[in-house]
Amino acid sequence: MRISTPQIYNNGTNGILHNQYDLYRLQNQLSTGRKVVTPADNPVAAAQALITEQKKNVNLQFLDNQGNADAQLRELESLMGAVGELLTKVKVRWVESGNGGYSNNELKSLAQDMRGKFAELMGIANNADANGLYRFAGYQGGTIPFVNSASGVNYQGDSGDRLLQVEASRFMPVNFSGRAFFEAVPNGNGTFAVTAAVGNKGVITNDTVVGNYTPGNYTVTFTAPDTYDLYDSAAGTTTTVTGYVSGDAINLPGGAQISIDHPDAGDVFTIEPSTEESMFTTLQKFIDTLEAGDNNLPDFQNAMHAIGGSIDLGLQHALDSRAIVGARMAELDDLKNLGQDLDVQYKTQISELVDLDYASAISELAKKELQLNAAQQSFVKVTGLSLFNYI
Repeated sequence: MRISTPQIYNNGTNGILHNQYDLYRLQNQLSTGRKVVTPADNPVAAAQALITEQKKNVNLQFLDNQGNADAQLRELESLMGAVGELLTKVKVRWVESGNGGYSNNELKSLAQDMRGKFAELMGIANNADANGLYRFAGYQGGTIPFVNSASGVNYQGDSGDRLLQVEASRFMPVNFSGRAFFEAVPNGNGTFAVTAAVGNKGVITNDTVVGNYTPGNYTVTFTAPDTYDLYDSAAGTTTTVTGYVSGDAINLPGGAQISIDHPDAGDVFTIEPSTEESMFTTLQKFIDTLEAGDNNLPDFQNAMHAIGGSIDLGLQHALDSRAIVGARMAELDDLKNLGQDLDVQYKTQISELVDLDYASAISELAKKELQLNAAQQSFVKVTGLSLFNYI
């Protein structure tokens, strides 16, 4: 086969250029630390790396949202804990108010202390975050949730949950509406409530549920210390019971049971299913009762019996709500651990697709340098061949 001189030059030049390009590519890889510098280097790996990078960025955004949600929930949980501590102190004062040796002035001093607790509770309820959004206002973050007026404390927020997306299919509530936390507290014993008429001589000592409770409205009217009429509003019937002994249990239809100490003719007690009573209402009743009365009077004792039950239920409600927030925080911890594991996996996948194996690249670089040197030297020798060298 005949080889022309231009063909020798072209082939030699192309070989040198090809080896120079390989060296240039390897030098770029070594300087960037990536084996896929441009998509042209490996289109499939570049596409897979891009998809994985997008997944990684979305996961990082979820991790950021989880951190934000965790911070808000920790602050919320701290406020709920403060409410629990406040109600515990109120309960101590409630026990103290039952001291029969306390004078009216001492009861008024307790009432003054309760006014301070009332103001403290208002402060917690109207707490705002660093952005000026009220934590217990629901969706109405810019509106102060609780306002004290002549008619009592009114809630101006709503029951909405502010949500943060912390995972592809999980939206986490990062607030707790004031309606749900401060107002949705059952009164009485949580199942039914006993109300004593003003001027009663008898004192409520017990109200419990026995068996399966069926809601109902009843009225117990004493016609004598040992006789009472039980009216069932649903059935529209009245039953007369005689031989009642002070402190004995009165069994009502539907599983409700109450006990009355020292009843007298004309005493009236109303039994109704529990309704909701806000923590502010309970505290205000406590203040009003302390300011109004003698702790030896039946009216005082009956009022305090109801208030004590509401305080206990308010404290339990605060603990239950705090547990809900705690469960959200625990879920965020699990999601955070999962997100961090995914981040490591995504980084590993991207590294396997585009990152350079330095040992292999350096070995390849040495081989390409040797090829280039051989090509250059052989090109010089081949292009230098001439018959004139042998004449």
